[in-house]
Amino acid sequence: MIRRLPPEVADAIAAGEVVERPASVVKELVENALDAGARRITVEVRGAGRTLVRVGDDGAGIAPEELPLAFLRHATSKVRRLEDLGAIGTLGFRGEALASMAAVAEVECRSRGASIRLRAGEVVDTGSAAPTPGTVLEVRDLFANTPARLKFLKSEATENAAATQVVRGYALLRPDVRFELAVDGRRVLATSGDGDRPAAVAAVLGGQVAEAMLALQAEGVAGMVSEPRLSRGTREATVLAVNARPVSSHRLQHALEEAYLGRLERGRYPIAVLDLAVPAHEVDVNVHPAKREVRFRDEGALYGRVQRAVLAALGGARPYAMSLPTVAAAAGEPVRQMTLHEPAAALAEEAPAPAPVALPLRPLGQVLDGYLVAEGPDGLVLVDQHAAHERVLYNRFLARLRGAPAPSQPLLLPQAVDLDAGQVAAAADHRDRLRAIGFEVEDFGPRTLRVLAAPVETAPERIEGALIDLLSALGGVRSEDHLEQAAASIACHSAVRFGDPMGLAEQRRLLEELERAEDSVTCPHGRPTRLDLSSQELRRHFRRNY
Repeated sequence: MIRRLPPEVADAIAAGEVVERPASVVKELVENALDAGARRITVEVRGAGRTLVRVGDDGAGIAPEELPLAFLRHATSKVRRLEDLGAIGTLGFRGEALASMAAVAEVECRSRGASIRLRAGEVVDTGSAAPTPGTVLEVRDLFANTPARLKFLKSEATENAAATQVVRGYALLRPDVRFELAVDGRRVLATSGDGDRPAAVAAVLGGQVAEAMLALQAEGVAGMVSEPRLSRGTREATVLAVNARPVSSHRLQHALEEAYLGRLERGRYPIAVLDLAVPAHEVDVNVHPAKREVRFRDEGALYGRVQRAVLAALGGARPYAMSLPTVAAAAGEPVRQMTLHEPAAALAEEAPAPAPVALPLRPLGQVLDGYLVAEGPDGLVLVDQHAAHERVLYNRFLARLRGAPAPSQPLLLPQAVDLDAGQVAAAADHRDRLRAIGFEVEDFGPRTLRVLAAPVETAPERIEGALIDLLSALGGVRSEDHLEQAAASIACHSAVRFGDPMGLAEQRRLLEELERAEDSVTCPHGRPTRLDLSSQELRRHFRRNY
């Protein structure tokens, strides 16, 4: 038998699509404040949001006569006609948020001298309030009338973290708005609201992180991205937005990560705040109940815009740096060992590196079977010889794959290389790519190629392994990044090995090539190529700075 659901059941179902957890309440109320033109937003969370979520703002507020209407489903000031859905210019528009909260909690709203209180979707009290600017909205006892929903909430720490993440995201995207967040009476976030994005990043993520961020503003993409020396083990430090609306987009996330290809190690992700300006009629934000996902008219064009903007910003990345702790001045106090900035998570807590030197490095020698020591105009430089040579060769091979001349060396004795079926297919499909790298091959049986010539940089004993890995890279990855993967593969096989001896002339040539190379901070796999120790750090350590 088909029955029409009672209103309270229908309201609870609808509320479940919008209010999934306390962080959802924070998100919806902050968005309403921003839509109201607020320049100051205060958020308070108690009891992991189940006890209280309070959001106050200095926006336009709600007219007293419209206050009861604001809590009815599908009542909104942001959409009037069906055509308006084709060009949404506000963060909220469906008119479901306040009604959904009122259905599963006790809600009190004070705005422009009036107040209203609702419980389980019913108005229980109305009255007057102090005529303060903006709106204050309190949500108490969340899910009290739907106890089954409480069982699906996580721990208090997890729910607090989710609510904090919402405010952090908007604070990074809207540096022109002053945000304050308190959790259980303790202030955990405060921004100035003066429009300075680096200052907002410092307030949210810390000053040391802010100093390792690069600003970008190109092709309608604005924000900041981290230098390769600063990364995280998850994607949680990435904030993507369209017209200042946080969104989830696998395609745009991929565009960001592809820009870091060859700059970050596998499993490491950048810190980023990216806001794309897209005409309202070219983006559909009405495809997800919580508005987390959007649909674009031309996603490919946005992909390219993000990549170009991030790549341009990464051109200003600085090398890794080494800092020495201050020598203890007190007599008898032990001297600590010097510490190195690491490219992993610990690096985020360290001070930023000095600007890269542009003058030639003078080689001093080779230590520990693989590190080159050089003197530069600003101090000492340690270079990982294999990583540095990989970067130089990667750039060279990638340029050949994109059309640069490809010198090769004929082999006195051609080498026969046995392949599997996938590698044979890749060789047939990418014969021009092999030639661009410097390989000249011919068929020598069903699953065998004979190598007639190889890149001049590849040692004869490494030709077979280099060719096999190159074919695997060409045949086993996405078409949009197979050139980079192929260049990285052949560069790894061709580069000088860690532990190989290098004379001073070879060291000098490598250092010169490294300084001329683009993106020389890391090798193509994301490992650092060099570590700088400035003369200022040396003077400070040996107390010669006075």
